[in-house]
Amino acid sequence: MKTTFVLGSILFLIQAPTAGAQRLTTDDPNFSSLSQLSNSIGWYQVSGTKAWSVGDGDANRDGAQCMALLNKVRAAGVPDTRTLDVQWESPEFKPGTHTLAEIRRSCEHVERIGKIKEFERWGILAMQAGTNYRSGADYYRLCLKTYDDIVKAGIPPTERVPDRMIGGAQWSGAIQELRTKWCESGASMASSQTSAKEAPFRKDLKGDKLKIALTYGSVFLPGGAGTSNARKMADASVWFLDLSPPQHCVDGRQVHTIRRYQFDGDQHLVKTTHHDYCGSAPGSAFQ
Repeated sequence: MKTTFVLGSILFLIQAPTAGAQRLTTDDPNFSSLSQLSNSIGWYQVSGTKAWSVGDGDANRDGAQCMALLNKVRAAGVPDTRTLDVQWESPEFKPGTHTLAEIRRSCEHVERIGKIKEFERWGILAMQAGTNYRSGADYYRLCLKTYDDIVKAGIPPTERVPDRMIGGAQWSGAIQELRTKWCESGASMASSQTSAKEAPFRKDLKGDKLKIALTYGSVFLPGGAGTSNARKMADASVWFLDLSPPQHCVDGRQVHTIRRYQFDGDQHLVKTTHHDYCGSAPGSAFQ
């Protein structure tokens, strides 16, 4: 009895690792996906703080690479109980033998971190734009959109970002607080500045003239004088733009394209022509 018990224990200890580790070979039709899941799903620890994070290419607001792989092997009929020899460490577990179900739980965490990092990307750029509302306009917009997207996807507004200093400014707090402080306030100020800048154009211009003025901000009038004066723009029946496409002449000079707009009395565009010049256009181009 005692000998049998000891032998049974020995046999059990010898066989347990084999039973717990399912070998992965190149003959497996899902070898590529399972091998990737075994090697890494994006986790790493930030130097200094040791905080957990994920690679930019491994997850974003749209999801995580690891989840695409997990869903692919599940659709192929691989059970969640299938085990892999995992080489990486995560907040959930150490390297070793783990099931696809365990890896999926860690991957869900990767997805969550990826969504928060996407918000941080635009939020930090919005913070760094400061009072430069013109250059920050896109950052404010993308920050607000990303926040709405990730909250809709299940990230709570109270989720906190890792505390750190960025360019001398403190970046910390819940994503809702950061949205209000940097993105919403920036968008509001940018909108106010844009409205103030557009007001003269909207007062004196309409139709095609207004559309072009809002796009370019200033034009050249006949004779070559530049202006952003809405009244002068309204009175002129011909406008010019001096454009610099990414092209050069054979002698190396920058190509300048002079675009000529002709309007009717109701500010409707009736004709557009253009001419290319090597280097600065001569005065005769503005006729």
